[in-house]
Amino acid sequence: MCRTPIANVAVAAAALAAVATTAATALAGPDFVTGDRAAPLAASDVRRIMEPADDILFALDAVDLDPIAALQLAGVARWLDGRPDDRIVVEGRADSSGSAEHNIELATQRAEIVRNHLIGAGVDPDRIVIAVYGETGARQRPEAHDRRAVVYASAAPLPQLIAAELDRDAMEVVWTHLGSRLRETRGITPVAASGAR
Repeated sequence: MCRTPIANVAVAAAALAAVATTAATALAGPDFVTGDRAAPLAASDVRRIMEPADDILFALDAVDLDPIAALQLAGVARWLDGRPDDRIVVEGRADSSGSAEHNIELATQRAEIVRNHLIGAGVDPDRIVIAVYGETGARQRPEAHDRRAVVYASAAPLPQLIAAELDRDAMEVVWTHLGSRLRETRGITPVAASGAR
C-alpha cells in the first residue's frame, strides 16, 4: 500500500506525538531516590528516572550552588507543596581529597547551603533533615560525583529517618523542631543546639 507524502507526514506526526506523551508521562514528577540511600524510606519506587535530579553537585572544595542546583532545589520546593507529611533529607558528602576533618566540615556546609536555599524557597525548616557523611562512602581516588548533597523525600517518621541515616554511617543528623535545632551523632542522644535557622 502506497501512501501520499502528506499521509506519511500525518502518520509520522501522530507517532511522534504519542512518543512525546508517553515520555512526558514517564518523566513527570520528582525522583528523590538513587541506589545509594535507604529505599524503604524514600518517596519513589526507583523504577524510572524522573526529574528533578536528586544529586546537587559541587565543584572541588566548594560549597556554592550553581544555577542548575538552584533549579533542582526549586523543583524540590514545588514538589513539597500539597505534601504535608513528607520531609526532605539532605545528605552532605565530600570526595576523598583533603583531611577527614576538612571533608566533614565541607559536607556539613554543603548540606547547610542546600537547607538554607530550600528555606529561602519557602520550605518549613522543620521539614528538612540533614545527614552529614563527610567522605564516608567516597571512592578512594577523588571523583566529582562524590562532591554532592543527596536530596530525597520521605514520609517516614522522624525517629525512623534519623536512625536509618545513622545506621548508614552518617556522622551526624541535624533537624529542627518548633524552632529548636537538634542533632544526634552515632551513639549520642539528641541535644538542643544554638540557633533555630
